[in-house]
Amino acid sequence: MKLSLYILILVFVFGLLSFAVVPPLLKKKQRKELIVVISLFSIGFTLNFLLIIGVKLPNPLKILIEIIQSVL
Repeated sequence: MKLSLYILILVFVFGLLSFAVVPPLLKKKQRKELIVVISLFSIGFTLNFLLIIGVKLPNPLKILIEIIQSVL
């Protein structure tokens, strides 16, 4: 029950944000900005959804440290 409520809230919040941000970009024909916004919203939605359903996500700092150490 709680899980479905959290998912419903997540969908509602991202839907509300989309309705606030996307129409002005479409109206001004800012296609590149629209692609960036949709991409960021998709990443944010996916990460939040995975956290809600209990998937253990890796720490991005560890990945960043490994990348930097391999370059240096």
